[in-house]
Amino acid sequence: MSSDIKLDQEIATVMKVVEQRTIAFMKEQLDLSVEKVTRLVHREQNVVLREMTAIVGVGSRTGLYIAYSYDESLIRAMTARYTAELSIPAEEEGLYMRETASDVVNVIVGNCTAELARQGEIVTLSPPVLALGARTIQGPPKTAIAALTLKYPQGSLDVAFVGPKLLFDDHLNFMEEAC
Repeated sequence: MSSDIKLDQEIATVMKVVEQRTIAFMKEQLDLSVEKVTRLVHREQNVVLREMTAIVGVGSRTGLYIAYSYDESLIRAMTARYTAELSIPAEEEGLYMRETASDVVNVIVGNCTAELARQGEIVTLSPPVLALGARTIQGPPKTAIAALTLKYPQGSLDVAFVGPKLLFDDHLNFMEEAC
């Protein structure tokens, strides 16, 4: 089996589990109901990330990165619900939004690793890295990029799946020297 097909299969498997877990978490923990799901699977194309993106690495060195990229309106609503029992000073709202973005991806993808392990996948998880500022992930040859867009009344969440991991750094910058 070619490495391209294997990577595509790995992303498809992980994407299905992450989609189900994300929708369930958002509903059960934050009372946010998804209105629409859009799935894109493509090779050698670009994905545009929003202003706030939390990224985790999954699997071995050849694994993939999963990036949760939040609309500002959605991450604000999520933070308000996630921290509802805390009194947060206005000047610390940005800090709590960043913490919520990282914590949510860590909890959801962390829960996915147990399910993927039951399916026979060896799964490791890196700590979340937060990337601030809109940016584009380039899809050079030998990479695979897939994305889910989950639309909520409060805003959209893009979940990008980028691999293989060894071709990117933990902020999803392509590393030509790795080729």
